[in-house]
Order: sequence, then structure tokens, then C-alpha cells
Amino acid sequence: MTRRENLFRPIHKGIRSMLYELGLQIGVTDFASVRESNEVVARLEHELSSAASNCILCLLRVHSQHEERDLFSPLRRHDPDVIALMMTEHHEIARRIEALGRTCSELLQTHEGARRIEVGDRLVLESNDLFALYLAHLNNEEATLVPLMWERFTDEELRAMRGRFYNVLPLERFEGWMRWVLPALNLNELEVLVSGMRTDPPPNRYADVVRLCRELLPTERWQQVEPRLGS
Repeated sequence: MTRRENLFRPIHKGIRSMLYELGLQIGVTDFASVRESNEVVARLEHELSSAASNCILCLLRVHSQHEERDLFSPLRRHDPDVIALMMTEHHEIARRIEALGRTCSELLQTHEGARRIEVGDRLVLESNDLFALYLAHLNNEEATLVPLMWERFTDEELRAMRGRFYNVLPLERFEGWMRWVLPALNLNELEVLVSGMRTDPPPNRYADVVRLCRELLPTERWQQVEPRLGS
């Protein structure tokens, strides 16, 4: 595995895990049940308008905003056409997130059982369309932008970008992301991510990410990673 900084892979692996798990939950939801319907809607779009919310659609939307600000901007001056393509995909993703949010609201306002099932079926289709588009977009970013970043920037510059990406997040939002990201990484990826955060300029997230690793990872897994981090 390359030791170069890959700013997309860790967060993308967390997003993939999030979408896989949520897709399974949506698939087994009985939309005739008010309780089950409301539970899945809460995971999707609870407090969708709040910048602090950790609902799934909120995280997807905020992730795109952070990418555009912290990662796309430095690349745009080198490769504007590629960034324009990624932005087109972001705009389509945003459109589908808003549409799915409207379907979630409609489901909450629907009380008749058969009608709830009808709206629920539409929610399943719209979720699948959004998730398929998002997963393809994640692949596109990694296949296209990572090689460009390695060509255009040094690892020191990439680490500075990563610091801007993570360190400006409110702690609650950072913890929300890491609860998906850390369990999704292999040992080498954990080592690169966590050890890299140690060298970020202050205020950095190294102490927070070590704490979360201890909380979230199986003990034997963390015991394999911790010695690799150095003193």
C-alpha cells in the first residue's frame, strides 16, 4: 500500500459503510408500521436543516460542502475541467438528497396504511437511486482526483489540506464521522490516518481520534495499530 496521503479514501470508506447499513435497514422496513417508518426517516433526514445534525442525508450534504471548500478549491486552478465534472455530480447528488427529504416528509405526514406503503416504496427507489449515484461518485473522485493530487501536491501540502478538512469540524461532527470511518479502515489505513493527525498543526484531532479508536475498535485490533504510531 502506498504511504502517500489519500484524502478521500478514509472518509469514503466510512460513507460506504453508512450507505450499506442504511440500505439494509430501509429494505427490511415495514412502511405500514408508523414506528418503523419514523425510525428510518429519522436516520435519513432528522433535522435536515440543521448544520449540526448527524442524520445521514445531512452528513452526505455537508461532506460535499467540505470537499468543495477544502479539496476542490486547491485543485481547480490546476485542473478546472475535472473539478467542473465533480461539481456537476455534486449538484445532482444535492438535488436527489432534497427530493428524498421531501419524500421522507411526505411519509411522516401520511397516516393511512396502504398509502404509507406506497410512499415507502417510492422512498426505497429514491434511496437506491441516490446511493447508487453516490457510490459511483465516490469511485470517480478516488480514481480521478487522488492521482491528480499526488501529481500536483507534496505530502506536506496534502496533510495541510487534511488538517483544514478535519480540524475545522465541530467535535460532535468529527466524532460522528469517525464512528463510521474508523471501523471501516484496514490496519494500514488506520495507521496512516491516525499517525498523520499527530503531525497536523494545532488545534489537531490526534487525541480525539486515539480516544475514538479505543472506544470503537475491538481491543485486539487497536493493539495491532497502536504500536505502529510511535511515541
